[in-house]
Amino acid sequence: MEINETEVLICNCGETMPLDPKKIGDGCNLESKPKIFNSLCTNEINEFESALINSSENNKKIAVACTQQTKLFTEIAEENNQEIPYFFNIRETSGWSKSSKKASAKISSQILDAVEMLNSKNTSRSLSFNSAGRCLIYGDNERVIEVAEALSEYLGVSALLTKNISIIPPTNTNFNILIGKVKSLKGYFGNFEVKINNFAEALPQSKDEIIFGDVSQDVSSECDIFIDLSGSDPLISSHEKRDGYYKVNPEDKTALQKLILDAQTKIGEFEKPIYVNFDENLCAHSRNKITGCSKCLEVCPANAIQINGDTVDINTAVCGGCGLCGAVCPSGAADVIWPSSSHLLNRLQKISSNYLRIENQMPKLLFHDSAHGAGIISYLSRIYDGLPHDLIPIEIHSTGRVGHDLLVGATAVGFSNVLVLCNPQKNIENETLYDQINLANAMVGEISNGKAFYKAIETNDPEKLNDELLKLEKPQKFNHTQYVATGTNKNIVRTALKGLSKENKFKTDVIELPQGSPYGNVTIDENNCTLCLACVSACPAGALQDNPETPQLLFREDACIQCGICVKTCPEKVISLKPQINLADSSMSSELKVEDKPFPCKVCGKIFGTQKSIESIQKRLSNHSMFVDEKRIDLILMCEDCRVEEQFKQDDKIMDVGERPKPRTTDDYN
Repeated sequence: MEINETEVLICNCGETMPLDPKKIGDGCNLESKPKIFNSLCTNEINEFESALINSSENNKKIAVACTQQTKLFTEIAEENNQEIPYFFNIRETSGWSKSSKKASAKISSQILDAVEMLNSKNTSRSLSFNSAGRCLIYGDNERVIEVAEALSEYLGVSALLTKNISIIPPTNTNFNILIGKVKSLKGYFGNFEVKINNFAEALPQSKDEIIFGDVSQDVSSECDIFIDLSGSDPLISSHEKRDGYYKVNPEDKTALQKLILDAQTKIGEFEKPIYVNFDENLCAHSRNKITGCSKCLEVCPANAIQINGDTVDINTAVCGGCGLCGAVCPSGAADVIWPSSSHLLNRLQKISSNYLRIENQMPKLLFHDSAHGAGIISYLSRIYDGLPHDLIPIEIHSTGRVGHDLLVGATAVGFSNVLVLCNPQKNIENETLYDQINLANAMVGEISNGKAFYKAIETNDPEKLNDELLKLEKPQKFNHTQYVATGTNKNIVRTALKGLSKENKFKTDVIELPQGSPYGNVTIDENNCTLCLACVSACPAGALQDNPETPQLLFREDACIQCGICVKTCPEKVISLKPQINLADSSMSSELKVEDKPFPCKVCGKIFGTQKSIESIQKRLSNHSMFVDEKRIDLILMCEDCRVEEQFKQDDKIMDVGERPKPRTTDDYN
């Protein structure tokens, strides 16, 4: 079938998928039924080759609804000097399902999404790495030597043993044999820094056993690749996302072989996406040494974020792209761009629109990652009931990427329920995800009258996933809103909620939110506020403002990120946070919080303060020894110029020490 200058090839995988060409054709807005292949990767492979050539001659792209045979189809394309097709999966996600006969609308939506993704111009920045192939293999058994021998043909290898093991030294030593204990390991692919204690090198005269030379402490070394076969705790946090660090069970022969095949290619120049765009000007970590927001520091599992003065710094080389910082950042300083919220939500909007057009029913959405979720979904489709016909899976780099902005946005574009399949071994990521789900439920629950909800399914058991999916009720229809997701995450959320509120005739503007939410108002004790404006100068988001014309404290609610710096800065302790989101247009304008009368100088009439601030100073200094005299108290009521003049007029000047004593001489002692 041809869609938007793209040739799409669909195969029913040996008739194991009941694909309906009429319904799929109608769903994809085709004038005729598309051709459904039976065995595109075997008996009909010539059809694939013909499609490659025809697409090239007509300057068209090609997409194949199969991911299992990606390698085969890629090799054929390369042999024919043709562009490699775009591959997408409808088998495990739709065709192999108990309800697959009802999945035509879902499959049509997936096909249209694949064409859209193929023609999408969304690009991301990348980071370059250079690896010279310096490989350090660490462990306490003969597996270290075996892996070192296997990799020494491709890489510059050093085998670091934690203890001397009983093996005959290799006849030809193509790699270094060392002994020692790793004290610390930091860095990233192409730039690991290792510190080793009890370090020694194997001597060349080793005969029937390895003999080591002199022992040294705190030895520093560098490597491009680090292979950990120690069987103990990882040397790097969030190690599975740290490129170049391999953590493998030394007794797992299959894993060792896979490791060897992968590691031997890690030499040369490589690129990885830059997952997060960081704007330090928006960061609300601290002001004037007062800490406000530390959410990204608390959730980053890779320790890629460090404090840098009043802001933080994100090491893009260490960052593994979990997305947690972007999910929790209240100001938008940490913005996940692989993919961006706007790109992902606009993609979801097209998927839901296509499904609603075909089925006239709201679909459900399942976020999952490739490392954990894709495998469980594959097993689910082969052994159990598979994914329901109305549940559309979206694969993302990490489920930590799912913040309340994506959840609320997905509901706004037409998904009735949003599920997240997460790995139970990722405790840190999952805790943050649950907080984001609670926040999203608080935002959308009332607006949709409880019909929309969000849920995390935390399991690595496909049977449990199957049971959870069977419990899902039929979607309850509510009105979604059509909008283009753009701007910051806060703008996306606000626009989505305003649209949902309007479409569902929600009459309340203010929605109460859980503590710690990045939206809200501030409550100020007007009677005790002196309008010192310390909060204004400290506010990193510009939510608290002053009026240069008259003594006023203003507040703009849509700018507030509830960082709490104003609360900690206020000398009078009269400010408190109030988590909520206000959908009224008035929240985007400055609101008067506190107002006072200007205070004129007692002598010249110049305005130099506010009435409350001067009264507060008077009250505090009234019992001070330097202000017992009424004339001294009057100084407080004067501007800086008049105060200086008055001080020189008064006899009891503060610096007046009276007549100095005469100096003593030797005559005084005669």
